[in-house]
Amino acid sequence: MSGPENSEIRGHQNEFSQMLLNLVGNAKDALEEHKPEQPEIAIETACDGDHAIITVRDNAGGVPPEIAEKIFDPYFTTKEKGTGIGLYMTKTILEKHMRGSIAFRNGERGAEFTVTLPLDNTSEDNGVGSWP
Repeated sequence: MSGPENSEIRGHQNEFSQMLLNLVGNAKDALEEHKPEQPEIAIETACDGDHAIITVRDNAGGVPPEIAEKIFDPYFTTKEKGTGIGLYMTKTILEKHMRGSIAFRNGERGAEFTVTLPLDNTSEDNGVGSWP
């Protein structure tokens, strides 16, 4: 993992963890299915002053275009035993609970998901925790 230190986002840690687990889990599944010579999952963080940006990418070859447009749809899956709810829930958590967003693209060597979350620039306590 690489990126800046000491940035804080506001939200529920469990939801944030679930979102990150979904992205890493999907990358792991893609690597197991496509078996690149040197499997890799990279997680990078950045900050643009107002937002934390988290990118999760793999080198499993990417997602075919006809599938890419559906990956955030509920109950859409390409996995034999999948439910199709993981990326849909990830998007829902980010948009409705954390005021963030998620974008997908095929990178040079595989899938790339970019999560954008507002930084915690307030000191108000609304019952939702912030964490570094």
